[in-house]
This record gives sequence, structure tokens and C-alpha cells, in this order.
Amino acid sequence: MPKSIMNRIQWLLGRMAWIYVIMFLFVMTCVDYKTLDMRIKTRHLNDAIPDYSAMVVFSRDQTGMTPNWKPYEDYFELILKYIPDDLIAKQLLGFVDYYSGREQKAIDLLKSSAVMNGHDLLWPDYNLGVIYFKKGMWPQAAEYLLKSVTASPRLTEILMQNSIIYRQITVNPYFRYSLPDGINEAQSKACILLLSSLYQMGQYDKVVLISNMGLQNPDFVHKDAFYYYGGLAFYAMGQLQKAFLLFQKSLSLEKNNPDIYYYMASIYQNAGQFSQARFFLQASYALHQKHDPSFPYDAQLNLRFY
Repeated sequence: MPKSIMNRIQWLLGRMAWIYVIMFLFVMTCVDYKTLDMRIKTRHLNDAIPDYSAMVVFSRDQTGMTPNWKPYEDYFELILKYIPDDLIAKQLLGFVDYYSGREQKAIDLLKSSAVMNGHDLLWPDYNLGVIYFKKGMWPQAAEYLLKSVTASPRLTEILMQNSIIYRQITVNPYFRYSLPDGINEAQSKACILLLSSLYQMGQYDKVVLISNMGLQNPDFVHKDAFYYYGGLAFYAMGQLQKAFLLFQKSLSLEKNNPDIYYYMASIYQNAGQFSQARFFLQASYALHQKHDPSFPYDAQLNLRFY
């Protein structure tokens, strides 16, 4: 091939190379890096979404098989890597960390996700209250349980409905629950644990106050427990007639609480009515033998996320 032709080919190739370089630079200037970055993150998150079945089942029945927490941990940590201030991811990772044996990390996460724009949030406060209650740290338990009892149920429901994570959870076939009912149940249980914490601290006047608050809330369930703790407080203060009336109210709603029969037997005995005292003491003993897991009221201590 003649040298002149070779030179022309080389010159043409050189010009084409420069054209490609210029086109590449032009294309790069047109790339929306934020959109590209968001697409990459979204793909990573979609690939990491766990199957929530085991987590949902465990949250309701912790006597069965413990889930493999690693997929949940990885997913929530990945969310926090991309969105460090995501309160819902922190709350759920706190739940997972607690049951994975990392209690202090769980406490730190729950504390860092317990307030939004000055409003206390139900689930982190509830779970912190349960953790401290289990440890017998009554003042700390009472502090967080009171916050969970007074947290806005509507705000909690809105946050859950608008959370992508909770949408993934609630479409799971094992999730067959009403969010409002779950929130009312949780706040009712928090109120019971709060009453128990205050009773343990000997703050009987506050027990009466909180039990009345629970009775006046139309959404709270377990009204028998509120009557019971009010009766306990009056019993401890020596106001046996008031205690007896509240115990009777509790029994009219729930007849299988063995402790009520015990305290009523004591009141009858104090009044010199020994046959009635003997009857109620026998009833208390018989119910204790049944080992009903519903009693005492504060025995079921599980962290929750719905």
C-alpha cells in the first residue's frame, strides 16, 4: 500500500479518535449523576429486601423458632447507609439488634429514633420501656412507658402507612392485623407496664392517676387490669374499702386473675369474715395451679414494631 494512503488512514483514525473523545466528554457532561446514583441505590435496596414472614410471626409468638436476623440487619443497615436519619429503619434495626443479643446498640438506636419534630414516637418509647422494665430499672421504664402511652396514635399510624418499609411488611401474607388495633393494644400494654413500674416504686398516688386515665381512654383494652392496679394502690395505702370495690370491678370483667382473689381474701379476713376469706383463698390457689400465661398482667414482655 502506498505510503501516502497509509498516512491518510492514520490521519483519519487520529481524527476519529479525537471525535470519540469529544463525544465522550459531551455525554459525560449530560449525565444526571444524582439520578444515576439514586437508581444504583434503589437497585441495591430492592435486591436486599428480606422476606418478613419469620419476623412477623416471631413478633406475635416468640415461643417458636427464632428467625435468622442477618437479612433484616443487612437491609436496615443498608437503608441507614443511604439515609442515615431514617427513623423507621433505626427503630426496626433496634428491634433486630435486641433479639440478636446487642442490647446496648438497640437502646442507642431506639433513643435516637424516639422523637420527631418534638413529638414522642410510640414504638421506640414502648420498646425502651420494655427493656428497662425487664432489667428492673423502674424509673427509666416508667419514663419511656409514659411517653409511649401519651404518644399520638394517629401520628404513629400515619408514619407506618407512609413508610416504604412498613408497606413491605404489611403486604406480607403473614401480616393479617389492623394497624389501629395493634397501636391500641400496644398502648394498653404500655399503660399496664407503667402501672406496674409505679407500683414497684411505691408511687401509689400515681398508680391511681394512671389507672383512671386508662379507664377513661375509650380505645384502651384490658380495663380489668386498670381496675386491678387501682385496687392494688388503695390496698397498699390501707384504703381497703376502695380497694375492694375496684377488685370487684376487675372481677366483673376478668374472673381468672388469681391475685385478685388473694387480696380480696385478705380484705375479708381483715374484716373478720373468715368463711368468705377461705373461699377466695381457695379460688386463688386453684387459679394459680392453672398457670394461665395471661397473669400476672405484666408477665408478657416483648418488644414490638406493630
